[in-house]
Amino acid sequence: MAESKANVLAEVNTLPESKTITALRPHAPAVLPSRAHVYDLRRGNNCSDSFYAALPAFADRIVSDIERRAAPLLDGYSSHVESALGQAPRSRGENALEFLVLGMLLARYEGAAQHASRWTMELARELTWVREHSPKAKPLADWARAGIARYCLAPFVGWKGGKRGSAVERLTRLIDWMKSTGEFKQEALRLDNWHSYIAELRPDKATYWLRIAVELFHDFESDAEIVLGSYTRGVSDYVAREHAQLRWREDLLMCAKPAVEYHLNMVAAEVMNRGLRDSFVATGERVVLLPACMRGDRSSQCKARIDGVDMTCAGCDPNCAINRITHEMSELGIGVYIVPHSSGFSRWLARWQHTGVGVTAIACALNILPGGLEMRERSIAAQCLPLDFPGCRKHWDPRGFPTALNEKRLVQIATAHSDPALSGQDGA
Repeated sequence: MAESKANVLAEVNTLPESKTITALRPHAPAVLPSRAHVYDLRRGNNCSDSFYAALPAFADRIVSDIERRAAPLLDGYSSHVESALGQAPRSRGENALEFLVLGMLLARYEGAAQHASRWTMELARELTWVREHSPKAKPLADWARAGIARYCLAPFVGWKGGKRGSAVERLTRLIDWMKSTGEFKQEALRLDNWHSYIAELRPDKATYWLRIAVELFHDFESDAEIVLGSYTRGVSDYVAREHAQLRWREDLLMCAKPAVEYHLNMVAAEVMNRGLRDSFVATGERVVLLPACMRGDRSSQCKARIDGVDMTCAGCDPNCAINRITHEMSELGIGVYIVPHSSGFSRWLARWQHTGVGVTAIACALNILPGGLEMRERSIAAQCLPLDFPGCRKHWDPRGFPTALNEKRLVQIATAHSDPALSGQDGA
Protein backbone atom coordinates (compact mmCIF):
# COMPACT_ATOMS: atom_id res chain seq x y z
CA MET A 1 0.00 0.00 0.00
CA ALA A 2 2.80 2.44 0.91
CA GLU A 3 4.63 1.71 -2.34
CA SER A 4 1.44 2.19 -4.38
CA LYS A 5 0.73 5.47 -2.62
CA ALA A 6 4.24 6.74 -3.28
CA ASN A 7 3.95 5.86 -6.95
CA VAL A 8 0.68 7.76 -7.30
CA LEU A 9 2.11 10.83 -5.58
CA ALA A 10 5.22 10.75 -7.72
CA GLU A 11 3.23 10.34 -10.93
CA VAL A 12 0.82 13.24 -10.36
CA ASN A 13 3.62 15.53 -9.21
CA THR A 14 5.69 15.11 -12.38
CA LEU A 15 3.04 15.95 -14.96
CA PRO A 16 4.43 18.47 -17.47
CA GLU A 17 3.16 22.05 -17.37
CA SER A 18 1.41 23.12 -20.56
CA LYS A 19 2.78 26.19 -22.31
CA THR A 20 -0.46 26.84 -24.18
CA ILE A 21 -2.89 29.47 -22.98
CA THR A 22 -6.13 27.55 -22.49
CA ALA A 23 -8.79 30.21 -22.77
CA LEU A 24 -12.06 30.45 -24.62
CA ARG A 25 -10.26 32.37 -27.34
CA PRO A 26 -6.68 31.53 -28.33
CA HIS A 27 -5.60 35.17 -28.03
CA ALA A 28 -6.81 35.61 -24.44
CA PRO A 29 -3.86 37.16 -22.60
CA ALA A 30 -2.22 35.63 -19.59
CA VAL A 31 -2.52 37.81 -16.48
CA LEU A 32 0.76 38.55 -14.78
CA PRO A 33 1.01 39.30 -11.04
CA SER A 34 2.28 42.50 -9.50
CA ARG A 35 4.40 40.20 -7.32
CA ALA A 36 4.43 36.52 -6.38
CA HIS A 37 0.91 35.15 -5.96
CA VAL A 38 -0.26 33.75 -2.63
CA TYR A 39 -1.18 30.61 -4.56
CA ASP A 40 -0.80 30.01 -8.29
CA LEU A 41 -2.43 27.10 -10.13
CA ARG A 42 -0.36 28.03 -13.19
CA ARG A 43 2.93 27.73 -11.31
CA GLY A 44 4.16 30.80 -13.18
CA ASN A 45 3.22 29.39 -16.59
CA ASN A 46 0.46 30.36 -18.98
CA CYS A 47 -2.25 27.97 -17.81
CA SER A 48 -3.33 25.61 -15.05
CA ASP A 49 -3.82 22.46 -17.13
CA SER A 50 -1.18 20.58 -15.14
CA PHE A 51 -3.03 21.27 -11.89
CA TYR A 52 -6.29 19.88 -13.26
CA ALA A 53 -4.47 16.84 -14.62
CA ALA A 54 -3.00 16.07 -11.19
CA LEU A 55 -6.00 16.79 -9.00
CA PRO A 56 -8.39 13.89 -9.82
CA ALA A 57 -5.88 11.14 -9.07
CA PHE A 58 -4.87 12.81 -5.82
CA ALA A 59 -8.51 13.21 -4.75
CA ASP A 60 -9.05 9.50 -5.50
CA ARG A 61 -6.09 8.62 -3.31
CA ILE A 62 -7.26 10.77 -0.39
CA VAL A 63 -10.82 9.44 -0.43
CA SER A 64 -9.51 5.88 -0.74
CA ASP A 65 -7.28 6.36 2.32
CA ILE A 66 -10.19 7.70 4.37
CA GLU A 67 -12.42 4.85 3.20
CA ARG A 68 -9.80 2.30 4.17
CA ARG A 69 -9.47 3.62 7.72
CA ALA A 70 -12.96 4.90 8.47
CA ALA A 71 -15.48 2.91 6.38
CA PRO A 72 -17.59 1.80 9.40
CA LEU A 73 -17.82 5.38 10.62
CA LEU A 74 -18.83 6.67 7.19
CA ASP A 75 -21.52 3.98 7.02
CA GLY A 76 -22.99 5.09 10.32
CA TYR A 77 -22.69 8.79 9.58
CA SER A 78 -24.35 8.47 6.15
CA SER A 79 -27.30 6.72 7.73
CA HIS A 80 -27.48 9.30 10.53
CA VAL A 81 -27.53 12.25 8.11
CA GLU A 82 -30.41 10.79 6.14
CA SER A 83 -32.52 9.12 8.83
CA ALA A 84 -31.90 11.15 11.99
CA LEU A 85 -31.22 14.56 10.48
CA GLY A 86 -33.53 14.20 7.48
CA GLN A 87 -30.98 15.63 5.06
CA ALA A 88 -30.52 14.71 1.42
CA PRO A 89 -28.05 11.89 0.81
CA ARG A 90 -24.54 12.91 -0.13
CA SER A 91 -21.91 11.01 -2.02
CA ARG A 92 -19.46 8.78 -0.21
CA GLY A 93 -16.68 11.13 -1.24
CA GLU A 94 -18.42 14.14 0.31
CA ASN A 95 -18.86 12.32 3.63
CA ALA A 96 -15.19 11.32 3.55
CA LEU A 97 -14.28 14.94 2.84
CA GLU A 98 -16.30 16.09 5.83
CA PHE A 99 -14.44 13.65 8.06
CA LEU A 100 -11.15 15.04 6.78
CA VAL A 101 -12.39 18.58 7.46
CA LEU A 102 -13.26 17.46 10.99
CA GLY A 103 -9.67 16.31 11.45
CA MET A 104 -8.35 19.60 10.10
CA LEU A 105 -10.53 21.66 12.45
CA LEU A 106 -9.43 19.61 15.45
CA ALA A 107 -5.75 19.73 14.53
CA ARG A 108 -5.66 23.42 13.61
CA TYR A 109 -8.20 25.08 15.88
CA GLU A 110 -8.98 22.99 18.96
CA GLY A 111 -6.13 24.57 20.92
CA ALA A 112 -7.44 28.06 20.13
CA ALA A 113 -10.95 27.00 21.16
CA GLN A 114 -9.72 25.71 24.50
CA HIS A 115 -7.82 28.92 25.28
CA ALA A 116 -10.63 31.33 24.33
CA SER A 117 -12.90 32.50 27.12
CA ARG A 118 -16.65 32.01 26.92
CA TRP A 119 -17.47 35.72 27.20
CA THR A 120 -15.01 36.55 24.40
CA MET A 121 -16.63 34.04 22.06
CA GLU A 122 -20.10 35.29 22.91
CA LEU A 123 -19.08 38.90 22.28
CA ALA A 124 -17.51 37.95 18.96
CA ARG A 125 -20.72 36.19 17.90
CA GLU A 126 -22.77 39.26 18.77
CA LEU A 127 -20.47 41.46 16.71
CA THR A 128 -20.75 39.08 13.75
CA TRP A 129 -24.53 39.36 13.98
CA VAL A 130 -24.27 43.16 14.06
CA ARG A 131 -22.06 43.37 10.95
CA GLU A 132 -24.49 41.18 9.01
CA HIS A 133 -27.67 43.00 10.05
CA SER A 134 -26.61 46.63 10.37
CA PRO A 135 -24.68 48.13 7.44
CA LYS A 136 -24.16 51.38 9.35
CA ALA A 137 -22.59 49.60 12.30
CA LYS A 138 -20.53 47.21 10.17
CA PRO A 139 -17.27 49.26 10.15
CA LEU A 140 -17.28 49.56 13.93
CA ALA A 141 -18.24 45.92 14.39
CA ASP A 142 -15.41 44.83 12.07
CA TRP A 143 -12.93 47.00 13.94
CA ALA A 144 -13.94 45.36 17.23
CA ARG A 145 -13.93 41.89 15.67
CA ALA A 146 -10.41 42.48 14.39
CA GLY A 147 -9.20 43.21 17.90
CA ILE A 148 -10.93 40.17 19.37
CA ALA A 149 -9.59 37.95 16.60
CA ARG A 150 -6.01 39.15 17.02
CA TYR A 151 -5.79 39.12 20.79
CA CYS A 152 -8.35 36.53 21.90
CA LEU A 153 -9.30 34.06 19.15
CA ALA A 154 -6.22 33.73 16.94
CA PRO A 155 -3.13 33.61 19.21
CA PHE A 156 -3.40 29.86 19.81
CA VAL A 157 -4.42 28.76 16.32
CA GLY A 158 -2.27 25.80 15.34
CA TRP A 159 -1.60 24.80 18.94
CA LYS A 160 -2.33 21.20 19.82
CA GLY A 161 -5.51 20.77 21.82
CA GLY A 162 -5.28 19.31 25.31
CA LYS A 163 -8.04 16.73 24.72
CA ARG A 164 -9.89 18.09 27.71
CA GLY A 165 -13.20 16.36 28.37
CA SER A 166 -15.12 13.85 26.31
CA ALA A 167 -15.27 13.83 22.53
CA VAL A 168 -18.69 15.49 22.66
CA GLU A 169 -17.45 18.22 25.01
CA ARG A 170 -14.43 18.86 22.79
CA LEU A 171 -16.60 19.23 19.70
CA THR A 172 -19.03 21.51 21.54
CA ARG A 173 -16.20 23.83 22.51
CA LEU A 174 -14.72 23.80 19.01
CA ILE A 175 -18.08 24.55 17.37
CA ASP A 176 -18.68 27.47 19.75
CA TRP A 177 -15.28 28.92 18.84
CA MET A 178 -15.87 28.46 15.12
CA LYS A 179 -19.23 30.21 15.26
CA SER A 180 -17.72 33.09 17.22
CA THR A 181 -15.14 33.83 14.53
CA GLY A 182 -17.63 34.36 11.72
CA GLU A 183 -15.19 32.60 9.36
CA PHE A 184 -16.42 29.01 9.59
CA LYS A 185 -20.20 29.21 9.23
CA GLN A 186 -20.68 26.33 6.83
CA GLU A 187 -17.98 24.19 8.42
CA ALA A 188 -19.65 24.72 11.81
CA LEU A 189 -22.99 23.54 10.42
CA ARG A 190 -21.38 20.33 9.21
CA LEU A 191 -19.59 19.91 12.51
CA ASP A 192 -22.99 20.18 14.21
CA ASN A 193 -24.00 17.11 12.18
CA TRP A 194 -20.90 15.21 13.28
CA HIS A 195 -21.46 16.33 16.86
CA SER A 196 -24.96 14.81 16.87
CA TYR A 197 -23.63 11.55 15.43
CA ILE A 198 -20.58 11.31 17.69
CA ALA A 199 -22.89 11.83 20.68
CA GLU A 200 -24.59 8.51 19.84
CA LEU A 201 -21.33 6.52 20.02
CA ARG A 202 -19.74 4.98 23.09
CA PRO A 203 -17.35 7.54 24.68
CA ASP A 204 -14.27 5.44 23.92
CA LYS A 205 -15.34 4.95 20.30
CA ALA A 206 -16.07 8.64 19.90
CA THR A 207 -12.60 9.56 21.18
CA TYR A 208 -11.05 6.95 18.90
CA TRP A 209 -12.69 8.40 15.79
CA LEU A 210 -11.61 11.93 16.63
CA ARG A 211 -8.05 10.63 16.84
CA ILE A 212 -8.38 8.91 13.47
CA ALA A 213 -9.72 12.13 11.92
CA VAL A 214 -6.67 14.06 13.12
CA GLU A 215 -4.28 11.33 11.93
CA LEU A 216 -5.89 11.35 8.48
CA PHE A 217 -5.52 15.10 8.31
CA HIS A 218 -1.82 14.94 9.17
CA ASP A 219 -1.35 12.25 6.50
CA PHE A 220 -3.17 14.50 4.05
CA GLU A 221 -0.98 17.44 5.03
CA SER A 222 2.18 15.53 4.15
CA ASP A 223 0.85 14.06 0.92
CA ALA A 224 -0.69 17.32 -0.27
CA GLU A 225 2.58 19.16 0.18
CA ILE A 226 4.19 16.69 -2.24
CA VAL A 227 1.45 16.90 -4.89
CA LEU A 228 0.08 20.43 -4.47
CA GLY A 229 2.83 22.27 -2.62
CA SER A 230 4.28 23.79 -5.78
CA TYR A 231 1.01 25.69 -6.27
CA THR A 232 1.11 27.31 -2.82
CA ARG A 233 4.71 28.47 -2.54
CA GLY A 234 3.64 32.04 -1.80
CA VAL A 235 1.44 31.26 1.19
CA SER A 236 4.13 31.18 3.88
CA ASP A 237 5.65 34.47 2.73
CA TYR A 238 2.23 36.08 2.58
CA VAL A 239 1.29 34.93 6.09
CA ALA A 240 4.63 36.09 7.48
CA ARG A 241 4.25 39.46 5.77
CA GLU A 242 0.72 40.02 7.08
CA HIS A 243 1.67 39.10 10.64
CA ALA A 244 4.78 41.25 10.50
CA GLN A 245 2.70 44.27 9.54
CA LEU A 246 0.35 43.68 12.47
CA ARG A 247 -2.53 45.08 10.51
CA TRP A 248 -5.87 45.50 12.27
CA ARG A 249 -7.88 43.16 10.04
CA GLU A 250 -11.22 41.49 10.70
CA ASP A 251 -10.27 38.82 8.13
CA LEU A 252 -7.14 37.90 10.07
CA LEU A 253 -8.14 34.26 10.61
CA MET A 254 -8.83 33.66 6.93
CA CYS A 255 -5.72 35.38 5.62
CA ALA A 256 -3.47 33.61 8.13
CA LYS A 257 -4.42 30.11 6.97
CA PRO A 258 -1.47 27.86 6.01
CA ALA A 259 -0.92 26.08 2.71
CA VAL A 260 -2.61 22.87 3.86
CA GLU A 261 -5.98 24.63 4.02
CA TYR A 262 -5.57 25.79 0.43
CA HIS A 263 -4.77 22.19 -0.50
CA LEU A 264 -7.87 20.93 1.31
CA ASN A 265 -10.05 23.41 -0.58
CA MET A 266 -8.52 22.30 -3.88
CA VAL A 267 -9.38 18.68 -3.18
CA ALA A 268 -12.81 19.76 -1.92
CA ALA A 269 -13.54 21.34 -5.32
CA GLU A 270 -12.93 18.01 -7.06
CA VAL A 271 -14.83 15.90 -4.53
CA MET A 272 -17.88 18.17 -4.25
CA ASN A 273 -18.10 18.65 -8.02
CA ARG A 274 -18.32 14.89 -8.41
CA GLY A 275 -20.96 14.58 -5.71
CA LEU A 276 -23.15 17.26 -7.32
CA ARG A 277 -22.38 16.36 -10.91
CA ASP A 278 -25.50 14.32 -11.69
CA SER A 279 -27.90 16.95 -10.35
CA PHE A 280 -26.04 19.64 -12.26
CA VAL A 281 -26.15 17.69 -15.54
CA ALA A 282 -29.92 17.28 -15.11
CA THR A 283 -30.55 21.05 -15.07
CA GLY A 284 -31.98 22.73 -18.15
CA GLU A 285 -30.76 26.25 -17.36
CA ARG A 286 -27.30 27.23 -16.19
CA VAL A 287 -25.55 30.35 -14.93
CA VAL A 288 -21.98 31.26 -14.02
CA LEU A 289 -21.09 33.46 -11.05
CA LEU A 290 -17.83 35.37 -11.54
CA PRO A 291 -16.07 37.37 -8.80
CA ALA A 292 -15.65 41.09 -9.47
CA CYS A 293 -11.88 40.74 -8.95
CA MET A 294 -11.70 39.29 -12.48
CA ARG A 295 -12.41 42.67 -14.02
CA GLY A 296 -9.57 44.24 -15.99
CA ASP A 297 -7.24 47.13 -15.28
CA ARG A 298 -10.11 49.57 -15.88
CA SER A 299 -12.26 48.07 -13.12
CA SER A 300 -12.64 51.44 -11.42
CA GLN A 301 -14.58 52.62 -14.48
CA CYS A 302 -16.67 49.42 -14.72
CA LYS A 303 -20.16 50.16 -16.07
CA ALA A 304 -21.75 46.89 -15.00
CA ARG A 305 -25.55 46.89 -14.95
CA ILE A 306 -27.13 46.53 -11.50
CA ASP A 307 -30.70 45.33 -11.01
CA GLY A 308 -31.45 44.45 -7.41
CA VAL A 309 -28.88 41.81 -6.46
CA ASP A 310 -28.09 41.13 -10.11
CA MET A 311 -24.89 42.59 -11.50
CA THR A 312 -24.14 41.88 -15.16
CA CYS A 313 -21.41 42.90 -17.59
CA ALA A 314 -22.10 45.90 -19.87
CA GLY A 315 -19.16 45.12 -22.18
CA CYS A 316 -17.41 48.42 -21.47
CA ASP A 317 -13.83 47.05 -21.54
CA PRO A 318 -12.83 44.78 -24.45
CA ASN A 319 -9.79 43.57 -22.49
CA CYS A 320 -11.80 42.54 -19.41
CA ALA A 321 -11.97 38.79 -18.74
CA ILE A 322 -15.54 39.07 -17.47
CA ASN A 323 -16.54 40.75 -20.74
CA ARG A 324 -14.88 37.98 -22.76
CA ILE A 325 -16.39 35.15 -20.70
CA THR A 326 -19.85 36.74 -20.70
CA HIS A 327 -19.79 36.94 -24.50
CA GLU A 328 -18.66 33.35 -24.97
CA MET A 329 -21.06 31.97 -22.37
CA SER A 330 -23.99 33.78 -23.95
CA GLU A 331 -23.24 31.94 -27.18
CA LEU A 332 -23.58 28.72 -25.19
CA GLY A 333 -26.89 29.82 -23.66
CA ILE A 334 -25.41 30.38 -20.22
CA GLY A 335 -25.96 33.56 -18.21
CA VAL A 336 -23.12 35.28 -16.36
CA TYR A 337 -23.47 37.31 -13.16
CA ILE A 338 -20.85 39.25 -11.24
CA VAL A 339 -20.53 38.76 -7.48
CA PRO A 340 -19.02 41.93 -5.97
CA HIS A 341 -17.49 40.16 -2.96
CA SER A 342 -17.53 36.81 -1.21
CA SER A 343 -19.36 38.36 1.76
CA GLY A 344 -22.39 38.77 -0.51
CA PHE A 345 -22.25 35.20 -1.81
CA SER A 346 -25.10 33.95 0.40
CA ARG A 347 -27.40 36.72 -0.80
CA TRP A 348 -26.68 35.75 -4.38
CA LEU A 349 -27.17 32.06 -3.76
CA ALA A 350 -30.61 32.64 -2.25
CA ARG A 351 -32.00 33.57 -5.66
CA TRP A 352 -30.95 30.21 -7.17
CA GLN A 353 -32.32 28.08 -4.36
CA HIS A 354 -35.10 25.67 -5.42
CA THR A 355 -35.07 27.03 -8.98
CA GLY A 356 -33.63 24.02 -10.76
CA VAL A 357 -30.91 26.22 -12.25
CA GLY A 358 -27.37 24.83 -12.45
CA VAL A 359 -24.86 27.23 -10.89
CA THR A 360 -21.13 27.28 -11.60
CA ALA A 361 -19.43 29.44 -8.98
CA ILE A 362 -15.91 30.82 -9.28
CA ALA A 363 -14.00 31.80 -6.14
CA CYS A 364 -10.51 32.02 -4.68
CA ALA A 365 -9.22 28.76 -3.26
CA LEU A 366 -10.05 29.44 0.39
CA ASN A 367 -13.72 30.10 -0.41
CA ILE A 368 -14.28 26.88 -2.36
CA LEU A 369 -15.06 24.63 0.61
CA PRO A 370 -17.49 26.96 2.46
CA GLY A 371 -19.10 28.01 -0.82
CA GLY A 372 -19.57 24.42 -1.94
CA LEU A 373 -20.99 23.40 1.42
CA GLU A 374 -23.47 26.26 1.32
CA MET A 375 -24.64 25.41 -2.19
CA ARG A 376 -25.14 21.81 -1.10
CA GLU A 377 -26.99 23.04 2.01
CA ARG A 378 -29.31 25.11 -0.19
CA SER A 379 -29.93 22.16 -2.55
CA ILE A 380 -28.44 24.06 -5.48
CA ALA A 381 -27.23 21.95 -8.38
CA ALA A 382 -23.77 23.42 -8.44
CA GLN A 383 -20.21 23.12 -9.59
CA CYS A 384 -17.25 25.19 -8.42
CA LEU A 385 -13.96 26.29 -9.91
CA PRO A 386 -11.07 28.03 -8.13
CA LEU A 387 -9.41 31.12 -9.49
CA ASP A 388 -5.94 30.40 -10.83
CA PHE A 389 -4.60 32.98 -8.36
CA PRO A 390 -6.07 35.60 -5.99
CA GLY A 391 -5.67 39.34 -6.46
CA CYS A 392 -8.42 41.36 -4.76
CA ARG A 393 -7.19 44.28 -2.71
CA LYS A 394 -9.46 43.55 0.25
CA HIS A 395 -7.68 40.33 1.20
CA TRP A 396 -4.62 39.57 -0.90
CA ASP A 397 -2.89 42.62 -2.33
CA PRO A 398 -3.35 46.29 -1.32
CA ARG A 399 -2.93 47.37 -4.94
CA GLY A 400 -5.12 44.64 -6.39
CA PHE A 401 -4.80 43.13 -9.87
CA PRO A 402 -7.17 41.20 -12.16
CA THR A 403 -7.55 37.54 -11.37
CA ALA A 404 -8.05 34.74 -13.89
CA LEU A 405 -9.22 31.15 -14.28
CA ASN A 406 -8.79 28.19 -16.58
CA GLU A 407 -11.43 29.11 -19.12
CA LYS A 408 -11.28 25.79 -20.96
CA ARG A 409 -12.07 24.07 -17.69
CA LEU A 410 -14.92 26.52 -17.10
CA VAL A 411 -16.50 25.61 -20.44
CA GLN A 412 -16.22 21.90 -19.66
CA ILE A 413 -17.87 22.31 -16.27
CA ALA A 414 -20.54 24.87 -17.13
CA THR A 415 -21.70 23.00 -20.24
CA ALA A 416 -21.54 19.61 -18.49
CA HIS A 417 -19.20 18.53 -21.28
CA SER A 418 -18.18 14.89 -21.14
CA ASP A 419 -14.52 14.95 -20.22
CA PRO A 420 -12.54 12.16 -18.49
CA ALA A 421 -11.03 14.65 -16.08
CA LEU A 422 -14.49 15.73 -14.92
CA SER A 423 -15.86 12.28 -14.25
CA GLY A 424 -14.92 9.92 -11.47
CA GLN A 425 -16.21 7.22 -9.22
CA ASP A 426 -18.95 8.39 -6.90
CA GLY A 427 -16.82 7.34 -3.97
CA ALA A 428 -14.38 10.12 -4.80
